[in-house]
Amino acid sequence: MARGSIANIQEWTTLQPADPESLDSWNLIDNIYPFGQHHRGTEARFRLSFHQGEGPSTNAIFAGLDPNAISLAVSAIKHIKIYRAIKSGESSESNYLFYEMVEIYTDATINEIAWAPGCLHPYDVIAAACHDGTIRIFEVDTPHEVDASSKSPAIKAYKSNGPQRSLPSTLRNAPSGIGAGLAGMSRSAPPREVMNSLDIKHEWKQAALLSHDEAPVWKIRWIYDGSALASTGDNGKVHLWKQSLSGDYIEFAETESA
Repeated sequence: MARGSIANIQEWTTLQPADPESLDSWNLIDNIYPFGQHHRGTEARFRLSFHQGEGPSTNAIFAGLDPNAISLAVSAIKHIKIYRAIKSGESSESNYLFYEMVEIYTDATINEIAWAPGCLHPYDVIAAACHDGTIRIFEVDTPHEVDASSKSPAIKAYKSNGPQRSLPSTLRNAPSGIGAGLAGMSRSAPPREVMNSLDIKHEWKQAALLSHDEAPVWKIRWIYDGSALASTGDNGKVHLWKQSLSGDYIEFAETESA
């Protein structure tokens, strides 16, 4: 279980509960400025979405990604960045290192993103709700050798030149409860820009451009297995989309506004 949040200073903080039962203490995994620091007054509309599947996509594992890696998408304005996180040190440790893998560009401001769960495809699918009344669906793949399945998923990682910091140990400053645990957690880790990379190639393409009846599109959600997408805009209608056998995304249902 991991929890991510983005503060007004455009800093992304990722936490992990030290005790999943009580949620009264948290480990700080990482602090990152995914898009640098924007000027005051910039409406960046930061959003994030974890991949909710049991593990990374099949192609990503064949390309060498750790099957236990965490996958996360972060968006701001017209950009989406894809991160993969692997455990650092011994397997018993809860610390992770986040690696920026690829950046997706759009020509519309993004209001929300949603990473499709499930394993319907061997690649990853990410949807973006945009302010111009469209939904953009992106496919993120990891090209690999034909015989990559015979390789162990060992990860070759490197860090760019620059100071490295150790991640803080578990902090226990609150008596109980998720709110108290988060409030009592130290925020002393120095912010930094991502300087890490995994030796795994990622490619992306826009697979679909869906048009809403109204603009903007504010909310999108995949159903539990990633086979359908729900979206809504200003008029309160919920649109349901799915991929046809031909590969095209079509609207198959729409609710009336309240």
